[in-house]
Amino acid sequence: MEKKIITISRQFGSGGHEVGMKLAQKLGVKFYDKELVDMLAKDGKYNADFIEANEEKCSPPMCPVMPGFSMPVFYQDLPSDLIYKGQSKLIRTLAERGPCVVVGRCADYILRNMNPVNCFVYGSLEARVNRKMSMIPEGLSFTREEIKKRVIDVDKKRAKYHEFYTDKRWGRMEDYDLCVNTDKVGIEGAVETIAAYVEHCK
Repeated sequence: MEKKIITISRQFGSGGHEVGMKLAQKLGVKFYDKELVDMLAKDGKYNADFIEANEEKCSPPMCPVMPGFSMPVFYQDLPSDLIYKGQSKLIRTLAERGPCVVVGRCADYILRNMNPVNCFVYGSLEARVNRKMSMIPEGLSFTREEIKKRVIDVDKKRAKYHEFYTDKRWGRMEDYDLCVNTDKVGIEGAVETIAAYVEHCK
């Protein structure tokens, strides 16, 4: 199997992170998800807390629009702009080093000129809430409604972020090479499905 660059976009709670990690292990390639936060923080421009607070989110404007002007009279990069620019450069650099699996962060768009295999991992809202409920750390307590709200809110933020920085609609079937429902095949099945698809990609 020819090793390729694979991007994983995912609904919150669908298991996209685990799918990406296990896929990278199966294919023997590098895996990048939350590791990107630490790698970007090592540059010294931003700390990890700042990155985590602002990545995959659209920040509110930091500059006013004056009456009579359609654009702000001055402009400062938004926190999300700074993170997007930094992560974009980092993701391209890592992909240029060799085949890898990258989760989220508009990697499908950032690496569009490198012929990646773009996958979208999704599932029903009920299944995703169940998955997140099962992952609540011992000693913490959240209601099902609180988790459901969290799942919906994170997806909205991811969609808004992706659509703000790219010309594509997050989650639209036509914008991906393969969409996999983990409700149907589970994590291992999703890994096997993507690996089989990649094997036949030109």
